[in-house]
Formats: sequence, C-alpha cells, structure tokens
Amino acid sequence: MSMVSKFKSSTAVLALALVLSTGLAGCATGPKASASSDVVISDPLEPFNRTMLSFNEILDKFFFNPINTAYRVIVPQFGRDAVHNVLENLKSPVYLANEILQGDIKGAGRVLTRFAINTTVGIGGLMDSASSNGLPYQPEDFGQTLATWGVGSGPYIVWPILGPSTLRDSVGFVGDIAMDPIYWYGKNTDREWISYTRAGLTLIDTKDRTRNMLEDLRRNSGDYYTALQSVYVQRRNALINDMDPGRQSLPDIE
Repeated sequence: MSMVSKFKSSTAVLALALVLSTGLAGCATGPKASASSDVVISDPLEPFNRTMLSFNEILDKFFFNPINTAYRVIVPQFGRDAVHNVLENLKSPVYLANEILQGDIKGAGRVLTRFAINTTVGIGGLMDSASSNGLPYQPEDFGQTLATWGVGSGPYIVWPILGPSTLRDSVGFVGDIAMDPIYWYGKNTDREWISYTRAGLTLIDTKDRTRNMLEDLRRNSGDYYTALQSVYVQRRNALINDMDPGRQSLPDIE
C-alpha cells in the first residue's frame, strides 16, 4: 500500500471518529447522579449495560480468571511488571500524538523523555526507569483529547469483554487505533499477528492488574454495577484533568 493510501485510510478512520463524537455525544438522555459522588452520569442504556456486565462477570469467572490464575502461577511478579512496562512503552507514540493534539507541549516532552529513558536504561521498556526518576507514566488517549476539545462524554456503555466506557471513550478507542504506528505497520506488512499478540497481552495484563480491586469492589458494594460505573467515570474525569486517579485506577484495554 502506498504512503498516500495509508494516509487516506488512517485519516478516514480518524474523521469517522470525529464525526461520531461530535454528532452523537449529545444524544444521551436521562442523566443521574453517582451514588458515591456528585459526578453526573448519563445512563439511558442501563438495562443493556447490566446485561453486558453480567455477561462479562460470567466470562471472568469461567474463562479469564482461570487464565489469570495460571498466569500468576507461571509468571512471577517481576515478570508481569516487565510485560506491563513494555506494553506501556509501546503506547508512547499514541500518548505523544494525543498530548500534541491537546496542545500540551510539556506533556509531549514528558512522553518523549519517558520513552527515551525506558527504551535505553529500561532495556526496551522492560523496566520503568523513568518512574524511578520522577517521571511516572500518564496515559493519554483520544477520548481524553475529545474531552479537552469540549466533546461531552455521552451515555455510559458497558461493552462485552472490554467493559465500562462512554460514547466519547468508545470513539476515542477508534481514534487511538488510527494514530497507532504499530497497528498500521502490522496491517500494511501482513504482520497482523503483532497487533493480535499485543492486544492479547494487554487483555491478560489488564485482567491481572484489576482483578483484586474489582473483587474487593464486588464484595464491598451493595450494587456492583453502580459502584463500577462511579469508579470508571471518576477515573476518567481525573485523567482528563491530569490528576492522579489513585487507587481507583482501572487500566484501559487497548
């Protein structure tokens, strides 16, 4: 595929994301207040969302949790941390693109510095040496970029396997793919296995890093659906405002 064709293809995906975000973000109706905060959440799809959450719970119990248990037994903690660090380092081009689109030059510089440190001193990203030197990673995605451009979050959505999201963040997911050079490299060189492998590892890593917190949330909340919704929305608001989401952090699935 020629460079012009690749540019047109990626531009078309990004344009679709922009059209969907600006055209559909206002379609949400019936906002409600979170049970644990004053964040307003639009949830007109609640019956569908609860069904999808139940479906995801079944998948976790009978499929993903057994895989995660085996993963924890086979791979020690330092190995699992190394997998996570490499995956985060590979997201650097997307983080950089979103920092630039948000007009955050300081943030773009931080992404470049982190990438340089972790790729060299961190041995290809196996170690998060940048965080050890006072530069913790700060995820930036196209959903956050749309928010800084004034696009509303739209309705809350729970997707099969992928879990909690909003209309804006779902569109942002498409935008991140359009900006991901690793995805386009694999697609345009008949090496799609690269994207599939990274997606699989990201899913395994995310399940591993969120499992304990989600189990605690499930045990200690009267309504797990509402609690998870509140945690997700509060985390997204914290990330949009460049704040530390703290213990409520739920890693995104790429």
